[in-house]
Amino acid sequence: MKKLLFLGMFSVLLACSQSGEAPVLPGKVGPAGELLVVASENVWNGPVGAAIREVVDQPYPVLPQAESHFDLVNLDPRDFDKFWKPHRNIIYIEVGQSVEQTIPKVEFARNRYSSGQIYIEARGKSQQELADAITARGNEILSILHKEEVDRLAANVRAFDNEALNADLMEKYGLTLDIPRDMFVVAEIVDTNDERLEFLWLQREMTRMKGGNNHDIKEGVFVYTYPYTTDSVFSMNWLLEKRQEMLRKYVPGPTDGSYMANEMHLVPTYEEVVFKGMFASEVRGLWKMQNDFMGGPYYMLTFYDEANQRIVSVDGYAYAPYFDKREYIREVEAIVKTLTLKGAGA
Repeated sequence: MKKLLFLGMFSVLLACSQSGEAPVLPGKVGPAGELLVVASENVWNGPVGAAIREVVDQPYPVLPQAESHFDLVNLDPRDFDKFWKPHRNIIYIEVGQSVEQTIPKVEFARNRYSSGQIYIEARGKSQQELADAITARGNEILSILHKEEVDRLAANVRAFDNEALNADLMEKYGLTLDIPRDMFVVAEIVDTNDERLEFLWLQREMTRMKGGNNHDIKEGVFVYTYPYTTDSVFSMNWLLEKRQEMLRKYVPGPTDGSYMANEMHLVPTYEEVVFKGMFASEVRGLWKMQNDFMGGPYYMLTFYDEANQRIVSVDGYAYAPYFDKREYIREVEAIVKTLTLKGAGA
């Protein structure tokens, strides 16, 4: 039976080869947020390794405790075999006189050895020159790797989407999110004057084992809308004040008098972006539970919905007090970025 199965698989691959089609790639492997650096010990401990660590070990923006953008794993090129090649994120380093090009190069590829893979090749004749090239493209490296991780997480959510809730949101409010099936509606506030959405609160609750005990984890998303009245709505101060107002009004905490609020002991970051063809802003910051002891990171995306003359904020948060927060807030960001308006492009 095993022999027949093998022959059948071989026949399929051979047919693909004869027809000119590329063979089907295996799925990517490796934990989310991990970056495999294929480099010799000499290179890893030299200027090139130092440059990679300086780029990747930068703190992930606005987390309660410092966490790097990615977890680094170093592998000697001699060990780079079929078990490692499908890894989700790879930087392959080659340094020495055997390198053909005289100018160091950092090149990006997708799906080199597995489906959904990011593969980066960095080659140069000298360590210092290649290290300088990696440093010069550090922001690009981080941006590409982060976007790919977010897109992967969004694809995972999409595969197990709450279709009924999505359809309901599109019918009622002309917007939809790819929502995990275990996410539920906590609150839904509608403007009584025109029956448009004013505030929506979605949340999922999970547990994870650590130290012999189960600990609560929460991921949530707020969607709130309000009329567009001034360009000032896209300043960070205005957005934070509006966020504070909405949370105090609609997000009570577990004890009397408690409510979610902005935590300002770390300054939030602000960036203007284009989201699905619309002008938008991103804010990353920390939240706290006023008059209680909860807190964590949030990611907020705000844009102008021209067709409906309104501002839409999609605001995701994570709560995981006993765990690192990076991958939880990255997953929340992925959910936030799946938001689609009726008639808008993908």
